Amino acid sequence: MSRIEFIVGNTHHYISSNRAPRSRNGIKKTHDVQIFVDVVEGDADTVERVSFDLGPTFDPQVFVCTTPVRTKTSHGALVSRFATRQVVYGAFQANVKIRGVGGSIFEASRQISLDRNSEFNAHCEDPMVFTEHKPSRPFKPNKVPEGARFGLELELTSAMHLQPEHVADFLEDSRTDIDVIWNYREGRSTSNNWKIVPDSSIMCSATQPDCNKFELVSPPLVSGNGLGNVANLLKRLSNINPRLKVNKSMGFHVHIDVSAYTTSQLIKVCQQFVKYEEVIDSFMPPSRRSGSTESDSYFQSNRESVEDQVCYYGHGTNRQVHDALENCHDVPSLVNLMNRSGRYYKLNMQNLVTGRQPTIEFRQHSATMNYEKVSAWIRFCICLCVNSAKLQVPTPFKEDSTIEKKFNGLFQFVIKDRALRAFYMKRQDQVANGEGDDCVCCSECHHSGGGRCDSKLY
Repeated sequence: MSRIEFIVGNTHHYISSNRAPRSRNGIKKTHDVQIFVDVVEGDADTVERVSFDLGPTFDPQVFVCTTPVRTKTSHGALVSRFATRQVVYGAFQANVKIRGVGGSIFEASRQISLDRNSEFNAHCEDPMVFTEHKPSRPFKPNKVPEGARFGLELELTSAMHLQPEHVADFLEDSRTDIDVIWNYREGRSTSNNWKIVPDSSIMCSATQPDCNKFELVSPPLVSGNGLGNVANLLKRLSNINPRLKVNKSMGFHVHIDVSAYTTSQLIKVCQQFVKYEEVIDSFMPPSRRSGSTESDSYFQSNRESVEDQVCYYGHGTNRQVHDALENCHDVPSLVNLMNRSGRYYKLNMQNLVTGRQPTIEFRQHSATMNYEKVSAWIRFCICLCVNSAKLQVPTPFKEDSTIEKKFNGLFQFVIKDRALRAFYMKRQDQVANGEGDDCVCCSECHHSGGGRCDSKLY
């Protein structure tokens, strides 16, 4: 059983008549309000989501918030706030439904005040109480945004007698065609089918020194249906015998379609990525972080790329890096700043200047055939792009900000998915305790080394 105390209320800001938008019937909407549920006592994770039913004049009528944000009220108190922001022309009533992590429901109503002291007044009232009596359930991931387009590349090896053509035969079904393409140039072209293409950068594992080395590349995929396609294929991939293998010479890359993004939106994506690069490193195994041999070769730091070009002695403040990205006047200058020496960066943006395809590529993740890890990273990359494009220009951290503060900021303000927050918090602990996707007993997993990799980690 868990219990919270909460306040239902709203903020209010007046919009001047010359700046106010008009409603569908021509009335000026001069009131900017944020309707909120503020958790003032107890654990906000007791709440799974809050639904705000604003009435039939709104389209949509119901707005759902699944991620609270730590907010300081006009009283100076820190609260966890579930909220929806609306621009309106008059007062209305909001019906609020709180759903707990066990499924319990609490409903309340609030007349929305168009008074500039509305937030202050709401917090002068006695808080309400919600108790979750049922056992809690894990948070469910948010739905993948409609229309989000992505693709992935899985680097893999097989035993010599298990040729890529045989792998393709195992994976094909009535819904999925697999092309095997050995011509490198042809393999780089976008296809409507999954395909297996060669990859000379891969090294064989010590336990399988002779192997076939290849990438399994998806066609363009869309939203939840695309993730379902990935789940179906990885399930069949896991049934191949003998098992395919991965090691730390390999990676798992995600492409996000940004063809609809403006230059200013791309700049915000880059600012957020660089702002949180250290956090992303913290839930990657050591070989996938800045400073590793692998990183220096195949996925260099984007922050360092910016610093090397705009800061004295190759080191700059958070503000200097942020402003350098802000001052990019077009996509080529942005790409040059983020990728000063080609495509081998954590966030590879070269496709936007070569014209090969309208995607940016996240190259940092370790190789895996585990659907939970694949799904989480795809969702993370989509959220980072989609939400960054919608949000206001980010504010750089103070120089002494802790990794904990940055982690919380990333998932509260940018990713906004508590299931992903829980997943990557667990990953942080795993890699900190030596349970990541690197070898469990050696520093080199590939052909030049003599150790082994624990296949359970993949």
